[in-house]
Amino acid sequence: MSYKIYKQTDEQIVLQDTGGVIDFVFGAVLAAIGAGIIYLGWFGYQDTGEIFMPLIVALVGSCLFFPVFKRNRLTIDAIRKEVVKTKSWFGITAEKEIVTNNNLSLLEMSGFTTGEFSAFFDTLKRANHHYSIKFYSHPEWNLVIRDISTLINIALFFEKHFDTDLAIAVKNQRQKFSSKGLLRNHQSTPLPEDGVLKETAFQQLTIGTGRMGKFKLWTASISCILWSTATVSFLLYSSALENFDLIPAPLQYFLAIAFVSIVSFSMINRSIPTQLKIDHGSLIVKKRFFKTKSYPLSDVIGVTNIAKITYLITRQGTESLAYKISSKYSYAIHSWLAPYLKP
Repeated sequence: MSYKIYKQTDEQIVLQDTGGVIDFVFGAVLAAIGAGIIYLGWFGYQDTGEIFMPLIVALVGSCLFFPVFKRNRLTIDAIRKEVVKTKSWFGITAEKEIVTNNNLSLLEMSGFTTGEFSAFFDTLKRANHHYSIKFYSHPEWNLVIRDISTLINIALFFEKHFDTDLAIAVKNQRQKFSSKGLLRNHQSTPLPEDGVLKETAFQQLTIGTGRMGKFKLWTASISCILWSTATVSFLLYSSALENFDLIPAPLQYFLAIAFVSIVSFSMINRSIPTQLKIDHGSLIVKKRFFKTKSYPLSDVIGVTNIAKITYLITRQGTESLAYKISSKYSYAIHSWLAPYLKP
């Protein structure tokens, strides 16, 4: 279960913990069972006229039926300068906690991953990335946030309307949420000489995968291209396939060329490194052939590594730059970018 933005205006953000698909299905099943048990209690009362045992049965059903209609919400109000956490059933608020601007000392953002062990042995599974936000306040709250964009959106809202400090926790080290604070110990980190990061032109940085990583990537790409070529060759010249001759030969060759071309383009496109370029007051992020975005330098906050993903953080949202590279590279990218940013 995690929080996502339910409603947002210039003056207020409302977060709601709605759970995932599994939680919804599980809750619906519980509600159905609870409703059935409540009905059995009412049916027993109608049948026997006794009130004690049917009431006990109905209360047991209520224990299953009512909790699934609970809604956890967090309302961040810029006018009142307060954060309100509520629990409600059927729209009726049952619990309420309030944190004001005065008793909120720090807002800490962090990320973590799960499922890495099973993903290592099963290539069809992927490690899950989670993000959290901790309120150092009275009372103290720790919430799981659905995605990195929501997390940064909340942080920017607090930065604009509240007086509290903002921080990002990376590998048990807390960094201030600013262009200067995202440096390692407030000191610049030089670009490592291992091929992962390289200045390839004036005010242009290329983010690759290193010498060995690039070799593995190209090896996998060439293998997939050769596999697709061998597959379509077998299909074209195999005489054992039934009804294969019903497809006109020109169409067969066209489909074969199209399939190999798509696979080849996809694999080569994956092998293209990410590029950052400073150009006329903007930061241009080029990822693969046709994916290019431009951000005004005034909107760029910096680069950091959260949950093993290196993110570019801007006031327009976030952009993933690399996956599973160590924090020293995110420090180096940020150090390269820092002179062009507003402190």
